[in-house]
Amino acid sequence: MGEAPPTETTVNNYIAGELCPPASKDYLPIINPSTSLQIGQVALSSPQDVNTAVSAAQAAFPSWSSLTVKARAAYMLKFHALVRENAQELA
Repeated sequence: MGEAPPTETTVNNYIAGELCPPASKDYLPIINPSTSLQIGQVALSSPQDVNTAVSAAQAAFPSWSSLTVKARAAYMLKFHALVRENAQELA
């Protein structure tokens, strides 16, 4: 018995702690080169999306920069662990 085809994935922008579609509503298809089938889509971010993300990052900077180095390192180490735990899915 063959494997079931993968579920199509949509990758949106991650801005200010939330996944959000691109302002343009435009996506780029993700094609499996071995089957030529679309397996997902990724947001095509516009200048408006970039400006929104930059504004969110600037707003978050004061609280992030007020953390101790040890606290920031703890976040980064947790992120690293999550990437390693999910490496196969992320690849």
